[in-house]
Amino acid sequence: MELNSTLPSSAGITMFNLERQGGSWVPVAVVGVLGYLTLCRALRFRHIKALQAQLNYPDRASLSRMTVHDAQKIINFLYYQEFPLFYDLSLRFALFKTYSVTNVARVLATSSDLSRLDVAGKRYEDTSILYTCFARYQPDTEAFLKAVARMNYLHAPYIKAGKILNKDLLYVLYASMGEPVQFLRMFEWRPLTDMEVAGLGTLWKHVGDLMGIDFKAELGKDQWTDGIDFMDDVRVWARAYEDEFMQPNDHVQQVGNVTMDLLLVSHPKFARPLAYQGVLVILGDRMRHAFRFPEPGVGITCLTYTLLLLRAFSLRHLCLPRFFTSEALSDPDPKTGRIHHYRYMREPWYNPPTFWTRWNPEALITWVTGGLIPSSGAEWKPEGFLYEDIGPRSKMGKGIDEVSNTAADLATKSHVSTRPFIGPAVS
Repeated sequence: MELNSTLPSSAGITMFNLERQGGSWVPVAVVGVLGYLTLCRALRFRHIKALQAQLNYPDRASLSRMTVHDAQKIINFLYYQEFPLFYDLSLRFALFKTYSVTNVARVLATSSDLSRLDVAGKRYEDTSILYTCFARYQPDTEAFLKAVARMNYLHAPYIKAGKILNKDLLYVLYASMGEPVQFLRMFEWRPLTDMEVAGLGTLWKHVGDLMGIDFKAELGKDQWTDGIDFMDDVRVWARAYEDEFMQPNDHVQQVGNVTMDLLLVSHPKFARPLAYQGVLVILGDRMRHAFRFPEPGVGITCLTYTLLLLRAFSLRHLCLPRFFTSEALSDPDPKTGRIHHYRYMREPWYNPPTFWTRWNPEALITWVTGGLIPSSGAEWKPEGFLYEDIGPRSKMGKGIDEVSNTAADLATKSHVSTRPFIGPAVS
């Protein structure tokens, strides 16, 4: 009886101790979670605050004095530090959008590698590389100027033949600067600041000048107070352009189908049906109509936006800011001039087959799901690219002298100002 009577007492003491020991971790866990959330809140905006302090554009009036060099620093910050994934996606979305207008689609469908899936991968990556060059290199560097010169070289025959018009170039310019603003506002953890929007407008105005776009012919003027003012005017014009030219036809449908297939083959087979529906949601009504794509269902629409909102909420409140930049292009090799490209959608063009590029976590997922990873084969030019490699396969190795001469000319053109805008009018 005595032995039996002591057992409940011992068990009770043991249970009490366990409960007390377990309970002691609760306040520690709560303090830890609250401390982490406070740290996230304190550090989440540190990068943009540091950039604003460095560049010193404290208000709207100061944006009129923004230089193209500062604008490039802002775009570099967006692409490599603050929004590396979704800024890249926004540019790819902008490219896709330009394919939905009749003039652009006609050129692509009749005379571009983007009309065939088996060769579209390189052409798509090459176009994204030119965009990336504008974010990666300062405007007075050879790498930046050669990117513009190569783009001008590839456009020149179509402009001369009247197949690409001044208004088409302006619309592509608008998509390149305007779509990231809207895309990031909708899907990222914060919208862009006025300084960042002005940076986009300033840099792309500079690129437009280098492309020889006649702004006055389309917009009725060629002077603006700052990058925001410029972008607002082009946005209004672009809406009217879309009303006229973003219409369904066979060329638009053909290019849209090839581009959609290119997007889908970068996903594992089991995920492609869901990815297809998700892309349809993001495209929106007008682009779906132009490409003759079907409407997505209510369920997938809700799921897509819910996942995007959860991602944005998690980044804003539950994640620390990025501590390292995400590289997309290397510096030109000092001996060969070749540049490596580290991001790709489907085909690893110009990507060096190092241990990290082949076996980092993202590459492992790509490999496990059946995707392509960098290799030493000559097909993907793992040694990196020269600017004469950029463009359709029929143009590879061509235009070397033309691009070099054009780049030298662009560097010395006096009408291209380092400060594209005149500032507010003084009454």
